[in-house]
Amino acid sequence: MRVSDLMTPATLLDYDRLKANIRFMSARARDNGVSLRPHIKTHKCLEIAELQKNFGAAGIAASTIGEAQHFARNGFKDITLAVPIAQDKMPAIKQLAVRADLKILVDHPTSVSHLVSALKGTKMELDVLIKVDCAYGRSGVDPSKRSSIRLVERISKARRLRFAGLLTHGGHSYSATSEEGIIKAADDESQAVLQFASLLRKENPNLAPETISIGSTPTMMVRDVIADGITEVRPGNYVFFDYTQVALGMCRAYNCALTVLASVIGSFKDRLVVDAGATALSMDEGPTHIHPDCGYGKVFSDYEEGAFAKSTTITALSQEHGKVAIGRDSPLKKAKPGSRLRILPNHSCLTANLTDEYYVTSGAEVIDIWNVYRRRIVT
Repeated sequence: MRVSDLMTPATLLDYDRLKANIRFMSARARDNGVSLRPHIKTHKCLEIAELQKNFGAAGIAASTIGEAQHFARNGFKDITLAVPIAQDKMPAIKQLAVRADLKILVDHPTSVSHLVSALKGTKMELDVLIKVDCAYGRSGVDPSKRSSIRLVERISKARRLRFAGLLTHGGHSYSATSEEGIIKAADDESQAVLQFASLLRKENPNLAPETISIGSTPTMMVRDVIADGITEVRPGNYVFFDYTQVALGMCRAYNCALTVLASVIGSFKDRLVVDAGATALSMDEGPTHIHPDCGYGKVFSDYEEGAFAKSTTITALSQEHGKVAIGRDSPLKKAKPGSRLRILPNHSCLTANLTDEYYVTSGAEVIDIWNVYRRRIVT
């Protein structure tokens, strides 16, 4: 099958670019002597996770119980559930822990109480990671506070729980406007967990964390060298990249593996209408803090060369429609209904979450179709 034969909108995945991205991050982790635990929420795809494992990934990180269940059922046993859990998920956590070597996140004493209660009367033990805030301001304990040390002590003394280490995520790297800002976020990320680990060792050598885990794609891309003492990294977006990563300077457009193929369904003097709307691209507004008029994705003039169409902006999305403004010197001025456009999403993780399958491509050929996990919890 050829790409030109596909019904649109279609989510395309360039195999060679995907493989190159996976190889690159695996080499970075290996060269630094740290474990790579890729975050599979980006792709939710068994074939991609297998590629990552073949290139040396030591386990996976998942965002939802459903994701973790799906991958555990398909042979992935080393799983970190990288979001603090709510009490209603305890029964599913217990079932999952029977199937997989599971690590879960905690950042509040009440969550510890919920875990202890859920495990009462069982012989099960759970590995617990403390989520640490590294100036992102989303979730995690403050590593400078005494209460954070007390939380670790509580876990280490609790029956059926084992303190396994520390984890953080420098998500504020995405709001940086320069390479220096991303470097600052990378420093925040490493220093938060390393300094907290040092405090724990001073408090009690028995509290020394086994795992010290960091990771976001920008903070992994911005530096060749990972700080001493870090044991694990958890980037996710790097398998695909997207326009946000291009705008941040973390990759070139040529490196981006995931695109959306759309058809022109309306042609006007100043705009085109395509059949890829919010349900194909997502409503992510992209890196407006860097490029205020970036639109809802970038249209390629030549994907193989990594060239964007000038004077061409996706200005609006409705559910199934995308409006593409075309300036006087846009190469798409002559596009008519039936013409095809290849669009780079602003946020590939969200775009991937909207599709059922990836059409895996090599040049103009579709060489395979890979399924995407659909969100659900099995009880």
